[in-house]
Amino acid sequence: MATIKHIARLAGVSPTTVSNVLHGNTAKVSPAVRDRVRAIVAEENYAPNQGAVMLVRNRSRIVGVILFMEPRSGSTAIEDPFVSTIIGTLESEIRAAGYFIMLRATSDKDEVLRLAATWKLAGLVMLCVPSEISSAIVRRIGSPVVFVDCYFADDGQAYNSIRLDDEGGAYGMTAYLLSLGHRRIAFMANAADFPSVDSARYDGYRRAFGEAGLDAPGDGLVTVPKDLDERLAMYRALASEPRPYSALFFSADFYAVEAIDYLSGLGVSVPGDLSIVGFDDIWIARLSRPRLTTVHQDVVAKGKAASGMLMRLIHKETVDDSDVRLPVRLEIRESAAEAKAP
Repeated sequence: MATIKHIARLAGVSPTTVSNVLHGNTAKVSPAVRDRVRAIVAEENYAPNQGAVMLVRNRSRIVGVILFMEPRSGSTAIEDPFVSTIIGTLESEIRAAGYFIMLRATSDKDEVLRLAATWKLAGLVMLCVPSEISSAIVRRIGSPVVFVDCYFADDGQAYNSIRLDDEGGAYGMTAYLLSLGHRRIAFMANAADFPSVDSARYDGYRRAFGEAGLDAPGDGLVTVPKDLDERLAMYRALASEPRPYSALFFSADFYAVEAIDYLSGLGVSVPGDLSIVGFDDIWIARLSRPRLTTVHQDVVAKGKAASGMLMRLIHKETVDDSDVRLPVRLEIRESAAEAKAP
């Protein structure tokens, strides 16, 4: 592999001169020498060490992306269709801006704090991080940070954040189910953390009941297990007669589609016997049978908004809105129908 010393010997110049040419510091280098060095660099297929370049420039070209998510049993966090889409968008946008991405997926709170504090980064994107970690990160690190799908405690700190209208989306879907005559609706949460995406969506669920003059079921909040066997047992129980709910509102499409597939194998008709809806409108929502009624979000737009905000912060440009709430809409398909008369 070619090195700066090797290039210098071939060009008959000092390694310092080669380094200056590589880094664009050519004010004291003659055009002839500059062109000779560049020609040899091309001939030798020399690739500069990015770590060395960052040391010379005293700044990093690396953007860290930390995903806080406990994977489902038998899978990785990156396999989730929502996660793969937003990570892919972030990588593409960050690369286009001239930076590199360093990704870590973990559900260890101490590890998140340790990584954020020790990585030498130009900036950091945090996905789905609990509020207590968000607060600690803002206090401890000096690099710009953008939080995606994170909710924060009322701690007086400023956060740069990209989120959805989670509460409004869940309100709209619950109101739709209520309009179909459903009263026993379960909100199927990914986690019981508060504040969080799920807690905001649960607030929307409860608001829809309240504005309809109804009480939300006292047992309406159900946490979906990460373990597959436990989830399947839960689906069986929810579909067994007498059914505790007439509609299931999943906070993630993945589980909604999984439930539809599993229950159809048990002879349960969706939506004939049980209505099922979701949130996110990931691509598998359009492939399920019946096709999933869900709350649509633009995941690509979310990734672009996060990377764009981070680049403005890195370049010390003005950020007009530090708390972006992206819109959502209902996608009414085939998996929900009018409730059966009791």
